[in-house]
Amino acid sequence: MTDASESPHAPLTCPACQVIDKLDGHEDGRLFALEHWSVPNEMSRWAKMARAQDEVADKVTNFAGSLNFVYLHGVWFAIWIIINIGLISAGLMFDKYPFGLLTMIVSLEAIFLSTFVMVSQNRQAARSQLRAQVDFESNLQSLIWIVHLAQKLDVDIVHVERLSAEAVAESRKDEG
Repeated sequence: MTDASESPHAPLTCPACQVIDKLDGHEDGRLFALEHWSVPNEMSRWAKMARAQDEVADKVTNFAGSLNFVYLHGVWFAIWIIINIGLISAGLMFDKYPFGLLTMIVSLEAIFLSTFVMVSQNRQAARSQLRAQVDFESNLQSLIWIVHLAQKLDVDIVHVERLSAEAVAESRKDEG
């Protein structure tokens, strides 16, 4: 890479850095527009983003997506219906058929559960974006190391880059 004392737009004197500068299609004397190259641990970055309320939402969502949740509701509904159709005692009935109170409770539960699921999905999306950023930064570091090593080994970097670009273009044809 360039000398630490050089400004971002100073001429690049390292042959490998000059190749990297050309690879992005803009020979402007800058390797990349990123300001730092460190790739912090994804887990430590994620831990800073995690909040107690989000963790509660994840726990509720995990439980709501389990068979224990289904079993609990099956038992709850069975007991509710048995009590309210008078199988145990007519004096215990508090929500006669068509079980309006049960319907309201289940509707409210569905509203809250859907909100918890959305919160959890948003957290997963944020985590995926963080992982993608960490992967991107790691790939940039690898590119710089590989180009510098290839330069030292006298590998035709431009030829390798052209072959790589063709392979990527070919792989994208299959997607679309």
